[in-house]
Amino acid sequence: MEWTAARLRRHLLEELLPWWAEHGIDRRRGGFHGRLAGDGRPLADPERRLLVQARQIYAFSEASRLGAGWALELAALGVAFLEERFLDTERGGWHHTIAPGGEPLDRRRDCYGHAFVVFALASFHAASGERRALERARETVELVQARMRDPVHGGYHEAADERWRALGGGPRRQNPHMHWVEALLALHATAPDAALLAEADRLVEQLRTRWFDATHGCLGEFFAADWTPLPGPQGEIVEPGHHYEWVWLLARHAAARGDAAPHPLADALFSFAERHGVDADGGVFDRVDRRGKLLDGSKRLWPQTERLKALAVRGARDELAASLGRVFTRYARPEGGWTEHLARDGKPLGDVQNATSVYHVVLALREAMEALGR
Repeated sequence: MEWTAARLRRHLLEELLPWWAEHGIDRRRGGFHGRLAGDGRPLADPERRLLVQARQIYAFSEASRLGAGWALELAALGVAFLEERFLDTERGGWHHTIAPGGEPLDRRRDCYGHAFVVFALASFHAASGERRALERARETVELVQARMRDPVHGGYHEAADERWRALGGGPRRQNPHMHWVEALLALHATAPDAALLAEADRLVEQLRTRWFDATHGCLGEFFAADWTPLPGPQGEIVEPGHHYEWVWLLARHAAARGDAAPHPLADALFSFAERHGVDADGGVFDRVDRRGKLLDGSKRLWPQTERLKALAVRGARDELAASLGRVFTRYARPEGGWTEHLARDGKPLGDVQNATSVYHVVLALREAMEALGR
């Protein structure tokens, strides 16, 4: 079966996103549901997450940019809900979670979540032209840079309290920073600003000097406060999906910079993931260690989508088409949703569908559309 940009667009606009528009919107209390059962029933959650709202705003904004007129209204409803329920109008920033009734629950300023707020608002501005979304995105960038930057070891603190005091107690991760590069590039694409690119540059340099393991050619996940790898098993964890995600991001960063040559780390990250992170059937493993030893042979949806993005930006059209076939066969559901997690043998591990995964699918298919349309 031939994979074309038109076919992927039809799936997004006629199957996946209409299904989530029907089942994933909380029409009584506002906002987006975080989890659905296989038949589309919303699953009860004790909290509403900032990340869910932001990622769904992106998904419907992107649908609008692809020509789905109905999607912009849903994205706008998501932005209004975000501002009404999650925004701290007194101190700035966004609450991590709210209770089902709408009152703030976890008032932390989560670094990862704030990156996706910027990404969502940049996407909504690109779709709608609304200036307020752009202003909120810029405000969020400025707050995080002013309040959460680590001046000693680089990068950002994982979280702060509602007064913007840094919170410790857990490992540091490269993952929130990766998504900050994504958010900065998205905001720069819709409202060019050299300062945004300069901040992305600093985080890419942090990848080179702190998170990349030059000895083994891989990307670490969990670190101590000074960005040295955590001792013990947690410090050995490597996620192939994040390797592919950085490959895609480094290509986008280079393009934003006007650099024709790919970043030298991209080849190393791609090579490690291809050697150690892909099963014989073409599926991407959840976790290996720094030496490539398999730690978790199950296969979540999101690493599969990240490989699609990496293949797209590397121009590997034949393998991209083959991978699209495998991913659709194994994960896409006839009713419009996607299976979240498979065992190594391909059997589903549960029937819950996460709203956060819609972002991964939309972005991967959007990148594949661009690559196949060339």
